[in-house]
Amino acid sequence: MDAGEAIPLQAFQALLHSSNIAMVCRALNMYQVAASYTQVSGGNPLGELADETRQVALRILGGPPVEGGGEIRAGFDHLSALNVLASVGQPEDAEVLARISAETTDEEVRALAQLVARSVG
Repeated sequence: MDAGEAIPLQAFQALLHSSNIAMVCRALNMYQVAASYTQVSGGNPLGELADETRQVALRILGGPPVEGGGEIRAGFDHLSALNVLASVGQPEDAEVLARISAETTDEEVRALAQLVARSVG
């Protein structure tokens, strides 16, 4: 990685590991957008951070969804985490996805968890 590539990756990592959940959600959503670049450019510019991004998504899904207000709506953290798992999820994530699907009261989160579970399984 040259110096020009290091700054965007460092900025992404700073967002990904922020104590502000809205910033973390931005990073997860940025990863998802970058993953879609693969279709037109042949590669994800954030691809080398796939496992790190996956771990953050799983950590978010390990806790209750945000209540919302201010910068993000209720459950947006879980939606962001689930969306990114559609790109970086692994078969071993199926248990987490099944738990989210069974426990959530948010129909959008449930539907997305079920969709992602099918894609990683």
